[in-house]
Amino acid sequence: MTSLPIRTTGQLGPYLKALRRARGWSQEQLGTRIGLSQERIAKIEGAPEKVSFDSLLTLLMALDAEFHVVDRQAPHETRQDQGEGW
Repeated sequence: MTSLPIRTTGQLGPYLKALRRARGWSQEQLGTRIGLSQERIAKIEGAPEKVSFDSLLTLLMALDAEFHVVDRQAPHETRQDQGEGW
């Protein structure tokens, strides 16, 4: 599955579902991998904005996916060079 920019939770839920299906897993199988019920996985896919960020990262890890933050205003070539301190 290819990488897509996710800018809204309305885009995130279907993408999580697509990742799960691409791995051939049911909601129950994914839930078992991370200790959640099938019902909880369904709620996360349906309303990801209502889940903690930690839980979202756990779900992404189980799906072998990653979370990336990209500065859309920075030129692509210099993003890594802008590592100025906080």
